[in-house]
Amino acid sequence: MNRLFTVPGLLSLFIFSICSCSNIDYEICQYYEGRQAAVSLTFDDGIVDHYTQVARQLDMLGMQGTFWVNGAFIYEQDDYAPRLSWDQCREMAASGHEISNHGWSHLNLSQQDEETIRREITLNDDAIEREIGVRPITLAFPFNAMNQKVIDISMEGRVGVRTYQEPQGQADSHSTPESLMGWLRKVIDNGEWGVTMTHSINYAYDRWDNPKVLWDFYKEVSMKRDSVWIGTFAQVASYIAERDNCTIKVSKSGNTLSISPYCTLDPSLYHQPLTVKVTVNGDTRYINIDPFGGKQTFDLSDKLFGKTISIIGDSYVRNHLQPMQKTWHYKAAARHSMRFNNYGINGSSIAFDRSSEGFGKAMVERYTEMSDEADYVVVVAGHNDAYYLISNPDSVTVLTERMDLFCKGIKEKFPKAGIGFVTPWAVDMPNFPEVIDMIHSTCGKYGIKVLDAAFTSGIKVNDQEFRSKYFQWINDNAHLNDAGHDLLVDWGEAFFKEL
Repeated sequence: MNRLFTVPGLLSLFIFSICSCSNIDYEICQYYEGRQAAVSLTFDDGIVDHYTQVARQLDMLGMQGTFWVNGAFIYEQDDYAPRLSWDQCREMAASGHEISNHGWSHLNLSQQDEETIRREITLNDDAIEREIGVRPITLAFPFNAMNQKVIDISMEGRVGVRTYQEPQGQADSHSTPESLMGWLRKVIDNGEWGVTMTHSINYAYDRWDNPKVLWDFYKEVSMKRDSVWIGTFAQVASYIAERDNCTIKVSKSGNTLSISPYCTLDPSLYHQPLTVKVTVNGDTRYINIDPFGGKQTFDLSDKLFGKTISIIGDSYVRNHLQPMQKTWHYKAAARHSMRFNNYGINGSSIAFDRSSEGFGKAMVERYTEMSDEADYVVVVAGHNDAYYLISNPDSVTVLTERMDLFCKGIKEKFPKAGIGFVTPWAVDMPNFPEVIDMIHSTCGKYGIKVLDAAFTSGIKVNDQEFRSKYFQWINDNAHLNDAGHDLLVDWGEAFFKEL
């Protein structure tokens, strides 16, 4: 694996050993939340379409990127490309994106003397801190040009610098759907930290003739969350450095688990939580700790704490055009520090393949692509099947048969997991009552618990005033907004505890 950054004192090799103590096995995970690989999406030169297009795509998918800017060119409208304003940078930072250092005026630092190198770096650090409120702790070299002197100077007060990247674009890099997915598969298979480099969408060199190729790739990355940690450059660099410079002791007394970390790094610079995989008498949990927080205790009597939950469904799960982190199921899982896998696809159906419409395979097929590692599995579906039957009434038998196959398959794939099914709201349209009844009867056959959103959620989907307050738009009958999801967190949490 290519070394992506340098940290003082970093061990040359990290050995993922499992320690045992009184029927407790534990290890610091290779990546956050025990993911198999990590990906950081980075963008060079502070170009305006990072704000107008890229950040908006990432925001919808609930992913954060790292945007490297040159302070001297902020708000410039030059021939290369129109640049970001500080206001746009501030808005992106408020959404969780990293705004970081790409040199003050994009000089080739490998050709400069030490005084110039330090000036280019410090001027940019100062400007970003002044305008954004956070001093950068990472750096990407202009022109990707570096030597050891540049690296050593740049690493002062930083968690990492970008020394390797995967260029993505069409004008120069000739990226295709196949090449992008091939790279992602390699990163996952090899357990790597993959760092992409993208410049403009519409301007400059390596622009995109068809940006949809990039947006589709981001959707694919988002769908790999069960195996890939999608973190900013600073987050992943910090995690790896902490992981390689931290030791832990784990003990248990009754239902209280104690984890005591010791990290040799500077806590004023590093502040990324670490994930510890702990197995007590065969019961595995993923626990996030503060590597500088001293002894930390956790209550093992909370059956949900540190467990893995996978949710499959349609836009009720994906959350349509809003971040999935705003959904009730994500928020309920977060209360218990659960690892959360979201397999929602807008427009997805239990039984009917909608690939030709851009909504992908039916859940009866794609559940097989879910990670086997799940303590709880929840299906939230049926809305799109009810709609499908309006124009295809003869397909009710197909739906019934495939719902049966779906439930049978889920039970077989996850024999030890708690499994639940959440019905659609009580939409005042044909087929919804029948689909909800079919969900109840089929789930009952396989011993799958049902949460009846039609009658127990309190969602008044047929009330226009209610929709105007709690749905994503007034005529929407499927997608709650942030306030709407908040109404269901307690309701959903109670259901998770029953599984």
